[in-house]
Amino acid sequence: MLLLAEDLQAYDAAVALLAVHGVISLNDAVQVALTGKRSKHQNHAQTVSDLQGICRTNGIMSTGGIAHLRWLLSQKTAISYGDRRYTDTALARDKAERFRTWAHSTFKEVLRDQERLD
Repeated sequence: MLLLAEDLQAYDAAVALLAVHGVISLNDAVQVALTGKRSKHQNHAQTVSDLQGICRTNGIMSTGGIAHLRWLLSQKTAISYGDRRYTDTALARDKAERFRTWAHSTFKEVLRDQERLD
């Protein structure tokens, strides 16, 4: 995503889609690490609720990070299937980076191996 983001005009749709899929994958990694299973809901709003529950159970303040995830998931249909060119690519990239930062700082113990791959 970051390499493509260097030329947003040429790759805007790809960057936005990678932002969404990246946060979905990172959210899955957090959920698998903490519960042993990932969310399999068709409705992505439910996966947000699952992550909120994980945060509550672990005494984690979740509003900032989860807000970024929620926003990106709300954009998935427009990015993937919209009839018009998606215009919030820079914001989508920013939200993905903010969710990643939040996830890696909040769940650093379970995501520490992933950080080595970044």
